[in-house]
Amino acid sequence: MKIGMIRQRYVASGGAERYLQAVAKELSDRGHEVHLFANSWSAPDAATFAFHRVPMVRASSFLKALTFARWSAKVLRRANCDIVFSLERTAEQDVYRAGDGCHREWLEQRKRFVRGSKMDRINPLHATLLRLERKTFSAARTGWIIANSRRGKEEIVRHYGFPEDRISVIYNGVDLERFRGDPLTPTLSPKGGEGAGKAGESDLTLLFVGTGFERKGLAYCIRALANLPGNFNLRVIGKGNTEQYMHLASKLGVAPRVEFAGYDLDIAKEYSKAHLLMHPAIYEPFANVCLEAMACGLPVVTTRINGASEIITHGVNGAIIDRPDDIAALTAAIMMFANRAVRNRAGEEARRTAEKFPLSENVTRTLEVLFLARSRKVGQPAHG
Repeated sequence: MKIGMIRQRYVASGGAERYLQAVAKELSDRGHEVHLFANSWSAPDAATFAFHRVPMVRASSFLKALTFARWSAKVLRRANCDIVFSLERTAEQDVYRAGDGCHREWLEQRKRFVRGSKMDRINPLHATLLRLERKTFSAARTGWIIANSRRGKEEIVRHYGFPEDRISVIYNGVDLERFRGDPLTPTLSPKGGEGAGKAGESDLTLLFVGTGFERKGLAYCIRALANLPGNFNLRVIGKGNTEQYMHLASKLGVAPRVEFAGYDLDIAKEYSKAHLLMHPAIYEPFANVCLEAMACGLPVVTTRINGASEIITHGVNGAIIDRPDDIAALTAAIMMFANRAVRNRAGEEARRTAEKFPLSENVTRTLEVLFLARSRKVGQPAHG
């Protein structure tokens, strides 16, 4: 079978790309012909993919999205694939993985929490993404959808009326060998004694990981830090407007306790050097960083709107708050794990939870959906 996969930019080190590569390798090992349609790629795996360049206008973000969607449809028609699997909002595909969630829902959540966001819908980028999303979530244009959380499925049904029985919920998977923690580092043997979290004892590192500081709730982390004892510190990894957030930290008097470490780092080591992962997102379909951190034995503090909260049990392997801007609740959630023994137990539970979601299982379930979509398309029994 000839299978086409769509990804605007393929960077071998990216989380979505690792997932795509794992799916493609399994398909290739089973004897299928795998083609990747992208505008650009790095470190191509020629043994797994045949690469096809899709033209794209780079003048602005909305033109990138619009022209990539239009040209990918043309290039794919010429390629004549048996099945098309897309990780981008495009005009037509057999299976779409909604890893970015529902843009319409993101705009609604942003309006709740971000001042000045009421005009978002007339922004050409948002207008373009909404237009593409309406096509992607059209039952006439897409055969099947993979959502990475139950909440994500509910959003697609609620906003676009896509048939529930054609949406499969498959939680993200994690590389359990790469993300496993180190018993010599703070994650599993944290600094500080039983009363860790009291002033004067060893530092506790809160870790924030992700590009898109606003959506992932960095401002709320800094505000919570101002309520915490002085031995709590915040380490930030990712791209964004650092000046804006350092100004907030200075205003709140916690600038010396906030570090922007950059983004080109060994993330597995970063998890292992921290004590708690912070992800108080405004909107998040399923934050893969949460699952990676849990695999490294790191408890996670996040919001209910993060799809990853569906695998977190409050007080057991992490904590869940209802609203990212509830700083009192966020502070209390962090302090739940100030005690070393409590934090250790939660870290062990976090690792056990992550072990239920290996990347291999995610790939297996993805293949089942691809073959099911193909069988529905041609009217034959599904098989791999």
